[in-house]
Amino acid sequence: MELVFDERKLLTPGVHEVTRKVVMESFGAFQKSDQRPKLFAKLVEYLDALSRAGIGGSVIINGSFVMACIDEPEDIDVVLILAPGWDSKVELRPFEYNLVSKRMVRKVFAVDVFVAEAGSKVETAWIDFFGQVTPKWSRHFGWPKDLRKGILRVVL
Repeated sequence: MELVFDERKLLTPGVHEVTRKVVMESFGAFQKSDQRPKLFAKLVEYLDALSRAGIGGSVIINGSFVMACIDEPEDIDVVLILAPGWDSKVELRPFEYNLVSKRMVRKVFAVDVFVAEAGSKVETAWIDFFGQVTPKWSRHFGWPKDLRKGILRVVL
């Protein structure tokens, strides 16, 4: 799948289902510094850990990382989309907890994670929120306040 960008180098609005390879080729390459490859490597570590743990679902990827117009993104924001019926009250083993805990994921993988169940209102809300260009970048580039952009989905 080839991604489509607008004249600002933003993904066209919507959720783009992609492979890790597409993420790497489109957003993980060197641009003025090694910040993008470093962030991508941490993202891959997180995705690999999710796969090893058997936590199915998908990951929505956002943040300045998915804005090709940003040479040195600050971070990667993700929404971990868990399978429908995920029991959030079940006691998790430590390695599972470390993959869904915002604090632990940030500490271990340098990724900001939010968690939602597939098909839930929470998932819809995160997708809508992540589709917005933040006021910081709108001000920085002089873009309209209500500008929308695309985000990525990687199936685990």
